[in-house]
Amino acid sequence: MTEVLAFAGILLTLAFTVINGFHDASNAVALPVRFNALTPRVALWMGAVFNLVGALLVGIVLTDMITFEIPVPLNDVGTVALICALLSAIGWDLLTWWWRMPSSSTAAIGGALVGSLLGARAVGLSGGDLSLGPYLSWNVVAPLVVAPIIAFVLAFLLVIPMVHLVKHQSPGRVGFRAGVVQATGAAAIHFGHGIQHARRTLWLLVLLLLMAGEGGSRDGIPVWLSLLVGLCLAFGTLLGGWRISYTLSSRVVSLDPLRGAIAQTVSGTLLFLGAFLSPIPLSSSQTSTAAILGAGSAQKFRTVYHSTLVRVLGTWLLTVPVCGVVSAVLFLAVSPLIPTPAG
Repeated sequence: MTEVLAFAGILLTLAFTVINGFHDASNAVALPVRFNALTPRVALWMGAVFNLVGALLVGIVLTDMITFEIPVPLNDVGTVALICALLSAIGWDLLTWWWRMPSSSTAAIGGALVGSLLGARAVGLSGGDLSLGPYLSWNVVAPLVVAPIIAFVLAFLLVIPMVHLVKHQSPGRVGFRAGVVQATGAAAIHFGHGIQHARRTLWLLVLLLLMAGEGGSRDGIPVWLSLLVGLCLAFGTLLGGWRISYTLSSRVVSLDPLRGAIAQTVSGTLLFLGAFLSPIPLSSSQTSTAAILGAGSAQKFRTVYHSTLVRVLGTWLLTVPVCGVVSAVLFLAVSPLIPTPAG
């Protein structure tokens, strides 16, 4: 029974990875495509390549950055908890894509997993080895909360010196240079996204392989597994979630090419550095959106569309509780079918 559930969990993890690439593609390509720095096809292919390279880098040289300190029971309870969490996160990603709202898949899967594990504790299926402390620690919460604030502040502050730097240059020259920066920033966002989300996905896959008894190991990640994750991210990126692109490029705040370049630089830098420095994946959606909002807000006239901004912030605030509640309900619904673990 455990092996069958683990296999289903692996398939759901790969599906979640594809949807993650599809959902998050807009974070990097929205501005370069809006300002004609890249064509849509080139932007997506570039994103697919850099996501793949980032994922492979994790499997080849960055395996030590995959933390297994966040506990999940390696039994039927843990497998069902992961399946419920994955179903909830997939549903939320698809729903927010339909709403055209950028949202964090990292927060979605994290909140969903906490919810399903709370469901296990509520019905006495934790087996005595379930601790939620690591999920709620500052090391886990801080990257998701602090990164958007830093992105907003940096982008806002960078506008003033950059405007003074280019004020004597022609609009055409500024637009060309901004386009180059936007394309470079898109590559950095995709690369950081590939590294960070491959770490999360490989964590899930290794746990499920351990549950299935198929030789998964915390000490060594096979390259083929990283390649599989990278291909899923790349395939999802090629699908392109263009509904969210319009929100990021036009419906949250009005931008010119220079401010678009500043937003891409800030989000690309934070996601790239965060891939190597943060133990928990940063949210590319929240970081990119905050940088766009920061760059666009540093103007003398009103540029922020507050109705859209309220919807975006509401989506962010609802992600963890909604995914947690849905995942807990799913777990409670199937809990009568789960054998009680020993201990």
